[in-house]
Amino acid sequence: MKRDSDERGCGFLDNQTLLDYAAGNLEARRADLVREHSRTCSSCEALMVEQAAMWVELDCWVPEPVSDGFNRALWQRITDSETAPWYRRLLESMRSGGWRPAVSLAAGVAFVAVGFVFDHSVERTASPVASAVASGWGMTAVEADQVESSLEDIQLLRLIE
Repeated sequence: MKRDSDERGCGFLDNQTLLDYAAGNLEARRADLVREHSRTCSSCEALMVEQAAMWVELDCWVPEPVSDGFNRALWQRITDSETAPWYRRLLESMRSGGWRPAVSLAAGVAFVAVGFVFDHSVERTASPVASAVASGWGMTAVEADQVESSLEDIQLLRLIE
């Protein structure tokens, strides 16, 4: 029976045991132990009194009656929503907040696309070494940059061997 207590418990009984006792869900032997403990523990007794009062209130509560045409109107609404055109169903889902995941996805895709475009631009800037080589050999800066990159790759391959 001893479990971690919360701010209202005494440390001997947990709130779930007390709630089960108030609801009448404990076996007789365990209920007797809880009853005996609550005689000496004011916090457990207070919780059980509050729960008993709540159960009395719930027993007295009477829900409002459903109108005569409720079921008919509900089934008519369900039927109407199933036979509605696709664009109305789409608008209805957007009205209820179904568009939020799509907006997040679209923003993520746009972010990645913009990053890809800026990273893979057509006009690349060449390194200073490639520009110097290109000016002396009559090739473009991009071609010289590609040659430099290829030479670096060849050097790495030789190191691996």
